[in-house]
Amino acid sequence: MRNLAFPALLVALISLGTVFGQTTSRREPPKGSLTSGTIDSQFTYLYAISRTQDGIEYVRQANLEQIRKNVLDTIKTLTKEISDLTSKDGSQQAAMEAMADSLTHARNDLQIAIRKTDSFSVAGISLQKSTYNLIVWGVIFLLAAALIFYIYRYNQSNVVTNDTKKAIEELQEEFDQHRKKAMEKEQKLKRQLQDELNKRLG
Repeated sequence: MRNLAFPALLVALISLGTVFGQTTSRREPPKGSLTSGTIDSQFTYLYAISRTQDGIEYVRQANLEQIRKNVLDTIKTLTKEISDLTSKDGSQQAAMEAMADSLTHARNDLQIAIRKTDSFSVAGISLQKSTYNLIVWGVIFLLAAALIFYIYRYNQSNVVTNDTKKAIEELQEEFDQHRKKAMEKEQKLKRQLQDELNKRLG
């Protein structure tokens, strides 16, 4: 009885391999790589090199892990950029506060100068009131321009930080959706394979 069971099992496995060989197809892989390029191009390449069987995409676990590693590396890089931008924002905020303090002091000095006589001596140099006022107002305008510049740079940094955070969230969501779909496809394929084996062996 065992002598008959072995040839029958061998014939069943060969037939099963022939059936799966006819229903499985592999697309020609395009130019690309799972280790270079953008995340989007890597997902496109992953889709292209995955197998299609009965309308189901079959993705290798190693390839999925490589994509996961690439996404995590990208998230790590973007997170570091956000941290650097946040640190830069803090220094710019301190610089703006220092500029505001300097501007306040300059205005106070100007008010004091206006109350003084038209001619006075600074470090042994006699200056007219109009000349002194011109110098002080020039300093005030320079400080105001610097303050406006720092405010502009601060706002730009906030825009970049928000865009980077949004990109990370979208990337994470895309990866989670792709991983979920891949797992569902793999589970469905395993169930179909098990059903086919049960039919052949049953």
